[in-house]
Amino acid sequence: MQKFYFQHTIHADADKVFQNIADFSNYKYFLPGCLDSSLISKDENKMVGLLCFEILSKQYSITSENTLSEDTITIDQVEGPFKAFNAKWIITPIDAKLSTASLDVELSASLLLRAIINEATVSLFSSKFISAFEEYLK
Repeated sequence: MQKFYFQHTIHADADKVFQNIADFSNYKYFLPGCLDSSLISKDENKMVGLLCFEILSKQYSITSENTLSEDTITIDQVEGPFKAFNAKWIITPIDAKLSTASLDVELSASLLLRAIINEATVSLFSSKFISAFEEYLK
């Protein structure tokens, strides 16, 4: 099982950050490598969505169930390229215009995916995500 943790300061209020991270349909606009994103179903505090990616000229899709609570989005893979994938976003307000977004990920991947999913690539991906996400929020 691989584990990754990242924390970033985002130039936006915590509610706006939380709502946009929770919204599957917008991921295609700021998630690096995401070709398409869609919401499959939604109830009061759970959403199921589909994300389609292209990584190294190969297409992957992941269906996940996201459980929303006050400041946390818990992500569990339902179907996808990983043997197991669980993640948790925690969004914390700093002030009216700044928030902290923490991402804690645990995954188990095939040998091929493990070769490209390491601390350096995940750190780069995370930084690109935050930059694109902040640009999207403007």
